[in-house]
Amino acid sequence: MEWTGNMYGFYTDKSVDNVWFSLIEKLSSINYKYEQSSFRDEEFLFCYKNDEMRDYHDNHGYNLDLQGEGCFSVEAKSTQLNGIATLFEFDNASDFEPYDINLQFNQVFYYVLVLPDLIENSKFCHDIHSLFIKILHEKNDNIR
Repeated sequence: MEWTGNMYGFYTDKSVDNVWFSLIEKLSSINYKYEQSSFRDEEFLFCYKNDEMRDYHDNHGYNLDLQGEGCFSVEAKSTQLNGIATLFEFDNASDFEPYDINLQFNQVFYYVLVLPDLIENSKFCHDIHSLFIKILHEKNDNIR
């Protein structure tokens, strides 16, 4: 089967334990279940509404059902971030010429949110993407 799903990557200082805690808490409010697993240095959270949706995903990959919902997942790992980024906007201001900045972090957390469709094409995917960003922006850590 060919790859399905649309990936959205995030670097943050929010730990995997904190993100998982918040996401799992919010999954119950949208009536979703989850399966958690690990492989090597990566953690995975696979999310689905019911067994029928999970089984269909197993055979057909990421997709939206007739109600416009589908399985989604998050992959996470602790990593370093050493690179150069071009700054086009900072604190919602873009009244400057873009310039390169050096990024040197010994530990950050990298997340990949995998959705069944592009956020521009699906309200469900847009809502899950927004929910995930909200979790990353939460000020109070639930677990230390």
